[in-house]
Amino acid sequence: MEEKTVKSAKVFYHSEVTTLEGIHDIAVREIDNMYAEAEKIGLKETAPMQFVYYGCDDKPDTKFTLEIAMLIDGEKPYEGKYKFKELEDFKCVSTIHKGSISDLGKTYEKFMPELFKSGKEMTGQSREVYHKYVQQDSPENVTEIQIGVN
Repeated sequence: MEEKTVKSAKVFYHSEVTTLEGIHDIAVREIDNMYAEAEKIGLKETAPMQFVYYGCDDKPDTKFTLEIAMLIDGEKPYEGKYKFKELEDFKCVSTIHKGSISDLGKTYEKFMPELFKSGKEMTGQSREVYHKYVQQDSPENVTEIQIGVN
C-alpha cells in the first residue's frame, strides 16, 4: 500500500449512475466511442484511461457515479455526448492489480483490510488506472487501484 497525491489533470469523460454489475456494459458501450470522438477533434491522450468512482462500495445494488476519464493535453471546441473537466489533486492510497479485470475484486478484498487497519478515513472517491490493458481476461493487464483518503 502506497500513499501519494495524484496531480490534477484535464479529462474528456463520460459520467453515468450505475451499480457494480453495470460497469462492464458501460465500458463496452462508451470507450471506443470516446476514443473515436477524441480523435475526431484532435485530442491527445497523456496518461492511461481511468475509471473514477464516487460513492461506490462492495454492495452489488449500491448506485454510484462512474466517470470513464481519458486524460488529455487540453480542451478543444466540442459539442457532443462527452464532457471536459479538471480532476482535482487526489490524495490516495494505492495498490497494483495484475491480471484479469474480472479478478479486480480479489485485489480489493486483500487491500481494503490493510486500509481499514491503517486508520485512514476514506473520502468516497476511488479510481482505477489502466496502466496496461490487453483485454478483459488477460493475465498481462496492470491496473492501479487508488482509494481517496483524508
